[in-house]
Amino acid sequence: MKRRGNIIYLSAIIFVVAGILFFNNNVAENLGLKKEDQFVTMTANSQNEYVNVEDFGANGDDAKDDSTSIQEAIHFSHDSKIGTVKLLGNKRYILNKGIVLKEGIELEFGQNTTLQIEGNFKVIEVEKNASLLNGILEIVNAEFDSDVIYLDGNQKFWSWDKTRINNVTILNTSGSHKGTALHLYAGGSGNFISFVNFTDINIAGFQTGVKLEAEEPKVKNKYNFVNGNRFTNLTLDDCINGIAMIGSISIPNESSGNEFSGLQIQVSKVTKSVVKVSGSDNRFEGVIWDVHIVNKPIIEFSKESQRNRLLSNMGSKFIKDKGRQNYYTSPEEEAKNFN
Repeated sequence: MKRRGNIIYLSAIIFVVAGILFFNNNVAENLGLKKEDQFVTMTANSQNEYVNVEDFGANGDDAKDDSTSIQEAIHFSHDSKIGTVKLLGNKRYILNKGIVLKEGIELEFGQNTTLQIEGNFKVIEVEKNASLLNGILEIVNAEFDSDVIYLDGNQKFWSWDKTRINNVTILNTSGSHKGTALHLYAGGSGNFISFVNFTDINIAGFQTGVKLEAEEPKVKNKYNFVNGNRFTNLTLDDCINGIAMIGSISIPNESSGNEFSGLQIQVSKVTKSVVKVSGSDNRFEGVIWDVHIVNKPIIEFSKESQRNRLLSNMGSKFIKDKGRQNYYTSPEEEAKNFN
């Protein structure tokens, strides 16, 4: 009798489980959910959809590489046209290889979510109409000597695109002072990066904080340029070179009309240059701290510079101007104008 009772009890459990599975499958079918919807998180009103990287195997609580899982989540979001991928919580995800933020994808971190970069590779390549929001990108390997956030002019970024980088902290805590935190590069013929917005970016510990680079095309009568980009509320700390602008006054490799407003730059004993400009009509406005640490020119307008404008607290002895018609204020000049 006891054995028969156990059989009846087990049969009842199987019946209940089967019923639950049948019910769930029918509910899913009635709601029109497909197999891939298991990877989509929706709000109660089903209006805001996003892909959670943890559904693809990423785990911000262990020491395993999450790069493949994050890339798969991005590809899925792109192919399914969901458009948003999230890394949530105060977690630390590991990258052992770079990822491509595909066109039309918004990668959103939690406010204190960290990507820990272990190795030497280009970390995030941002395609046109992609966005990177919030979070911390941290270099922990002293061998790192590449770009953290990279935009390539072959994407042809322009004013009607929705590309943006917002509220991101980029750190090199390895102590190496290598690599570039943010790199805009136009190298091939007909490549350009224009009118992209970068807001509330904190950068610390790199060889170069921000590099804008327009390389001369190898083909005659072809042009490339890095023009008209906006950097608002940019903080640079403990970098060998703060802002490096590489290009020429005009075509064929123009770097002009870029704006830096709300700059806060902290000099350290490793600093060699705060702002170095080759290009025209670029604007820089902000405060540079503790220049007495280096006590030498740390702002340079090259021979290939013209009509650039710098509004800062720098005295003339910290500025080297080899260009034409560049304008900059200094405490000495302001005192003369005031008197």
